[in-house]
Amino acid sequence: MQPAQTPDVLHRVIGSQPVRNALSWIGSTDSGVNLLNRVAKERGIYATFNDAQEAAKHLNAKGHEAELLSQLPLNYGLRMSDYPVLVWLNQVRPKRLFDFGGSVGNLYYLYKDYLDLSPPFSWIVHDLPEVIERGQALAATRDASTLSFSSQLSDGKDCDFFLVSGALQFWEPSMATLFAAMGTRPEHVIVNRSPLTERKLSYVILDIIGNAALPKMIRSRSGLIEEFESLGYERVADWIEPERRITLTFYPGYEVPNYSGLYFRLKKADALGNGNAPHA
Repeated sequence: MQPAQTPDVLHRVIGSQPVRNALSWIGSTDSGVNLLNRVAKERGIYATFNDAQEAAKHLNAKGHEAELLSQLPLNYGLRMSDYPVLVWLNQVRPKRLFDFGGSVGNLYYLYKDYLDLSPPFSWIVHDLPEVIERGQALAATRDASTLSFSSQLSDGKDCDFFLVSGALQFWEPSMATLFAAMGTRPEHVIVNRSPLTERKLSYVILDIIGNAALPKMIRSRSGLIEEFESLGYERVADWIEPERRITLTFYPGYEVPNYSGLYFRLKKADALGNGNAPHA
């Protein structure tokens, strides 16, 4: 057998139902997951970001900031999961949108031809200082009069619409902690392009992109919905992004067949008294 064929044979063996059943059984306990982690190495399952970061030290990989900076170019068009966001933005017509983890303003430029972004509307991008610097330089060369940037969560205090697209998986704390840092519960929240699991408990993986190893939170779908409900929100709509999935060869049952989007709205009674931040 040629060496080049070995990975294909290995994947066929691992993909067989008896082997997948055995892997599922092994992965049903913490000790079994730890065993599989030693076999899978970088594609392991971890309880916390810190555990994943410790594993990443053995990969000689760069961190989160380096990966984000490498993704700065505006290099994609509208995807299927953008259309529900545009529908709800056009229906709600927010006055102040907080774009959590919004990079250099990718979504602002992507959506601006489909929304009324004229003043007094404002779109605030929150991200790392290095990314913001690049975003501000880009905005100076474009028609982006209602776009601004901030590295402080507290600058989202007056927002009525919170949008996080493709970034919530890089935030480990709870939504209550996030909103407490902002100082408000926004009336409208969209979580888009997020990997969610049908498992009861969330878990962390290492996402290997080039030289970067990024801890990524795979949140429990039911847990996330329950968390929003505990904060006074109701789930209005949900959708999937079929173009993205997470395949974990050694972990049947932990795979994510598609990314998800959800729209939450603060219930009327809570929205009327939304002057207080949630407790973390």
